[in-house]
Amino acid sequence: MDQKAIGAFLSACRKEKGWTQAQLAEQLGVTDKSISRWENGVTMPDLSLYEPLCKTLGIQISELLYARKIPAEELARFGEQSAMSLFKTKSQLMTFRIFTEILFTVGMLTAITTAHFLTTYSAPWFLCVLCGWFTAAFALFLRAKLTKAGMGPDRPGDPALADGTKPGV
Repeated sequence: MDQKAIGAFLSACRKEKGWTQAQLAEQLGVTDKSISRWENGVTMPDLSLYEPLCKTLGIQISELLYARKIPAEELARFGEQSAMSLFKTKSQLMTFRIFTEILFTVGMLTAITTAHFLTTYSAPWFLCVLCGWFTAAFALFLRAKLTKAGMGPDRPGDPALADGTKPGV
């Protein structure tokens, strides 16, 4: 996906409707600054906005992702399946990211809690600490992979930040 091309396509679709960025933003419940960021290719709309955005502009999700109007016969060939598979992949990555954070936390808690008991007991607790640190290290490895894929914390690929805002703001 080319963010700049998608942004230019969004701009063209909006202008085709004769709307300003503020008018489109009002219909979607976002700021006109967010629309500007999308159209300039700085960020992408949040995944939860793809469907309402496409309905509002009268385009298919496939057209949004390919950044061009697709004739009906070609749409039938591509189908909405390709677009939906992108949604599914993004959703799976987000779930995997959350799992990774939980795994890291559990690993650290296991290692720290059992390290406290190491002063009193020896062999069995040592194995727990070792497993805890291994779990935490594995989670860090997975986090690095997600960050490389653009899904790490505070990354442009993070849907919570896709419109340029921080979660909870």
